[in-house]
Amino acid sequence: MGARHWSSNLLFLIIAIGTEAGIANVWKFSYLAGANGGGLFVALYFLALFLIAIPALMAEMLIGRHGGKSVVGTMHVLVTRDGIAPFWKSFGALATASVILILSYYFVICGWMLDYFVFGLRGGFKDIDSPGAASAFEQMLSSPARMLLFSGIIIAATAVVIARGINKGIERVSGVLTPLRFVILFVLLIYSAIFADFGRAASFLFSVDWTKLTAGVVVTAFGQAFFSLGIGVGVMMMMGAYMKREYSITRAVFTVAVAQGLVALIAGMSIFPLVFTYGLEPTQGPGLIFVTLPVAFGQMPYGQIFGTLLFLLLSFAALTATIVIQEPIVAALEEYTSWSRPALAYSTGLVIWLMGFVTVLSFNHWSDVHPLRWLGIESTRTPFELLDYLTSNLMMPLGGLMVALIAGWALSRSAVRDELGLGDGVCFKLWYAATRYLVPVAILVIVCSVV
Repeated sequence: MGARHWSSNLLFLIIAIGTEAGIANVWKFSYLAGANGGGLFVALYFLALFLIAIPALMAEMLIGRHGGKSVVGTMHVLVTRDGIAPFWKSFGALATASVILILSYYFVICGWMLDYFVFGLRGGFKDIDSPGAASAFEQMLSSPARMLLFSGIIIAATAVVIARGINKGIERVSGVLTPLRFVILFVLLIYSAIFADFGRAASFLFSVDWTKLTAGVVVTAFGQAFFSLGIGVGVMMMMGAYMKREYSITRAVFTVAVAQGLVALIAGMSIFPLVFTYGLEPTQGPGLIFVTLPVAFGQMPYGQIFGTLLFLLLSFAALTATIVIQEPIVAALEEYTSWSRPALAYSTGLVIWLMGFVTVLSFNHWSDVHPLRWLGIESTRTPFELLDYLTSNLMMPLGGLMVALIAGWALSRSAVRDELGLGDGVCFKLWYAATRYLVPVAILVIVCSVV
């Protein structure tokens, strides 16, 4: 991989925000807030963002820029040039494996967004009721061909963008789609403010009831803040590798983290007014997006139009995330093989699409398949649920822990200080202490609570 850089700091920020403020910020944040006390969850989420997520994201990005190569290549550079222990090379393998497994099911979920956008274009949201919405969702999940088709479209679009490279591909597409996403989101926010119960939603998201504080709510909020940023899988390390030396990592990370948090709040303020207006359930998990909201759009003025807009927004969010998430795989293979970038983009996309069969079949033909039942552990999880559990609860936390340990303990203090450009003042000392102690402890607590 030759020397590549983002064309400008603004484009870098747009791409990073577009990646971090993905579909999880629109749908997962909303239903987790709904299930965990609303404003209390939001308060804990932003506390975690500043205490552990921002320091960890700074650590991952500085490692990437310090190495200047793919995730695998960067770890090799750190071992040979900086003298860190050879053991840390294992992070490159772990991060790459994590991204491949995550994409194998993430593309399927992204396909759901595109499927529902097409559903909206065909008039599917018009006058839809609860049984109709539940039936539509079940019909999609019961059709392997349908899910493979729409996930395949997202994968193909992702491969086309990656094949064109950083500047002509990722920058051009994200530079257009990310601002367009935010325009659509603000349109949906205005729509909810005019036609729905905006005041109740604001009270739900911003009023903190400390009597609902439990260890479970704290862990959930901290976990969402940390892992919604994709820390531990090398994506932001790759972003850092393409970052010019004159760009400030600290300013970039604060901008990206705060922006994605605000996007999550705006999404919540766009969604919950619709839910409360029609007395629907705000704690329904993924069904909040695919079952609850279609019912609201079916009853509201112009709901057909704005329901379709929501899933267009989510489809754009899917694509702007996947083109960056798949980049570390292609970049690593580009360094260690003689294949061209287009060949690698299309071939890795095909492999990931084939791996997606496991997730697709888990919702229908393999819904009664429980691979670990014979061991007597996780005996009720489907193949998809095991993949999600493995990546979310084991691989990503382990990767995040390794990032903190590499930046906080393996690399020299002077190396990370110079990369951050903070000098040796209070800000650097606070970050260094958080990265060395607070972040690892927080990750271990989160893991112990969910494993």
